[in-house]
Amino acid sequence: MTQAIEIEFKNLLTEKEFQEILKQYSFTAPFVQTNYYFDTSAKLLQQKSIGLRIRLFQTTAEQTLKLSTTKAEHQLTEITDPLTLTQAQALVQQNQIYLHGATANQLTRLKVKISDLQIIGLAKTERYLATLPAGLLTLDRTTYADHAQDYECELEIQNVAKAYQNKHFFLNLLAQNDIPNRAVTNKVVRAVQHFKS
Repeated sequence: MTQAIEIEFKNLLTEKEFQEILKQYSFTAPFVQTNYYFDTSAKLLQQKSIGLRIRLFQTTAEQTLKLSTTKAEHQLTEITDPLTLTQAQALVQQNQIYLHGATANQLTRLKVKISDLQIIGLAKTERYLATLPAGLLTLDRTTYADHAQDYECELEIQNVAKAYQNKHFFLNLLAQNDIPNRAVTNKVVRAVQHFKS
């Protein structure tokens, strides 16, 4: 189990803007991750500003709970339990979450009935990463259950003390590429909107 404070600045992109930023930095080779998002039919997690997902990589997987903090607009607490790929695939097939880790314990503390959780969304993301002095720059090309696609740029930072400076870098990146600062709907919400149940 890992727990971390995450500070993120995000912006939606067009495909052309995505390609332009991709050319400007030394990104790693892309990798694919598939996210299955969970909530209750009454949307209890959404009401509590909580995100819950099982994420599958090529050879590993993880279950992550994201909790909003009231301290800062772009700040989240993430609790992650590592899973084997086989475990995660079985859980997704059974429409269940992993019951024996820190994420399930936190859900129980938050009075969420785990048996009420179900898959509510799916997103398959091709992700590019570039480590910069300002933080981890991420470019995502995401495909949803209905085959809709979108593009997103994110700067993730760990150093709270440098949040203002790093936000300035992110806004300059957008401005230098004539990219408008677009409000970003949470990826969970986007995945739910495009989910075929």
